[in-house]
Amino acid sequence: MKNKLSLTFISFLANFIMAGFASQFGMLIEPIAQSFSADVNNVAFIFSLLNGGALLGTILAFFLIDIIGIKRITLLSYSIIVISSFILYLTNSLIILQVSMILVGLCGGIGLCIAGTIVVSTWQDKIQSTILVVQDATFNIAGVIFPLITTYALTHDLSWATSYLAVGIVAIVMLVIILFTNFNSISEPHADQKQQSHQKSEWNFGILSAGFGLFLAMLALYTFLTWAPLFVSHKFSISFEDAGNIITQYWGAALIGALVSTAIVTRIKIEYFFVTIIILAFIMTLLIVNIQHIDYIGYFTYGYGFVCAALYNAFVAYGVTFVKNASSKNVSYILISGSAGAMFSPAISSVLNEYFGLQIIMNAIPVFYVIIIIMLAISMLMKKRTSGIDKI
Repeated sequence: MKNKLSLTFISFLANFIMAGFASQFGMLIEPIAQSFSADVNNVAFIFSLLNGGALLGTILAFFLIDIIGIKRITLLSYSIIVISSFILYLTNSLIILQVSMILVGLCGGIGLCIAGTIVVSTWQDKIQSTILVVQDATFNIAGVIFPLITTYALTHDLSWATSYLAVGIVAIVMLVIILFTNFNSISEPHADQKQQSHQKSEWNFGILSAGFGLFLAMLALYTFLTWAPLFVSHKFSISFEDAGNIITQYWGAALIGALVSTAIVTRIKIEYFFVTIIILAFIMTLLIVNIQHIDYIGYFTYGYGFVCAALYNAFVAYGVTFVKNASSKNVSYILISGSAGAMFSPAISSVLNEYFGLQIIMNAIPVFYVIIIIMLAISMLMKKRTSGIDKI
């Protein structure tokens, strides 16, 4: 049990560290531009490098976890993150900064797949779903802590990379824990699983739809986070700065929602929890894009952040219920889909904006959730039918 808890803590730290790099970049664009005497737009592109690296990392993890071994690849990934975080703190070169961000994204993406693999390989049934949801809570907690460190650093004339250095220190702690943790329960199957260990990963409509559903969910979420301030500013004729509060409202509610979701998922089946939050996300986004009174938009935004707080790993928890023995490839596939949705959202939404306008972009968000709901209904019906056949 002690080793299981150690492995689970490593999975939490993986999410915590990735959030430490990803959650605060918007706050650092201008300080980095000033520090490197660079154009703001060029600096903003570095965030795309981080996301692109994370996508590449999840793709590589799909193959490398089984080839290299989970403990070796975990040690390697977080050693690189430690080195990169210190380079970010010390470098005076924008090119080195860009390379370091790519490496952080790459290894962080691998780390997220490792975190999911640890949980689905170590725990089963309801506790597995609970821990996956707690991982999202960990991500959101880091999304509060590290921006506070950044705020302190910037207001006390410290380096813009102070918070990244703090993330690197957390990664050092993680490396120590990894060294003293036994990964054999993951890398070596139990006796009752050895017969299946050589078999290919199981694939069916349920798990495939979970991956595509996460792609659409991340497409919807990042479209909202990208365009909602401009949408509110134009629709209600207020300043862009005031409209930007909608993003703050989202993340504030997400932290609370993640903690509440953890308590809820311990009491109900992941299927019921998952379907509920998807339906509520559809309702909240439908209300947001069609609202006529600005006084109410904050409430709906809080609601959207609250229900989507645990959405990412809820897809993983839901998807792996469709296979008897979830593999690292099953987890990686779902995470790759989510990373792709986050990465391609700006490009897809920009095309929609160019040809159809801002209102169409926002209207597309609830449509994405409708598609997810339809896929959920189909997959659950197929699962029920398959279960009935198995009983016969």
